[in-house]
Amino acid sequence: MKLQLITYILALIFVTGCSKEPNLIYSAPTSEQITMYVTSNNLEVLDSIWIKDSALILLKNSFITLYSDQNEKLYDQKITWASNNKEIITVGNGIPYIAIIIGDDLMDIGAAYLNVEYSDGKIESRGISDKKGLLLSSFSHATVQNISVINAKDEVIYSKSR
Repeated sequence: MKLQLITYILALIFVTGCSKEPNLIYSAPTSEQITMYVTSNNLEVLDSIWIKDSALILLKNSFITLYSDQNEKLYDQKITWASNNKEIITVGNGIPYIAIIIGDDLMDIGAAYLNVEYSDGKIESRGISDKKGLLLSSFSHATVQNISVINAKDEVIYSKSR
């Protein structure tokens, strides 16, 4: 019995050790690959950006990370969350990205743009489109400290510290 087990283990090591499987090299997908993925999955995209060797696609209740290998095979990873439509939902801390989804209630009271304040004091302003979500990318060492929603009269209608 022991001899059979040892023989089996040695054969397994030999077979897996001699495998000529190439190492996969991953890179960011092309615009065409992203378009085909979005179309074939019938996605309603809020925003998308390229980060290093991948692309991020923001949806209302999830985002998808896409990357491809040297054979142009596309891979995806999905993260989903629940939404209450009242507040801002954030994913990430700003390094290398933060996803921001604006709730319907904030849109209904006139959300016009966002101010995103980083730990180094930098403030980034972005207009809010009817799609209600955006991705911001930063490769500095500063994390997001505060997000404010501003209306057309320049009044803060929502603020969230992180």
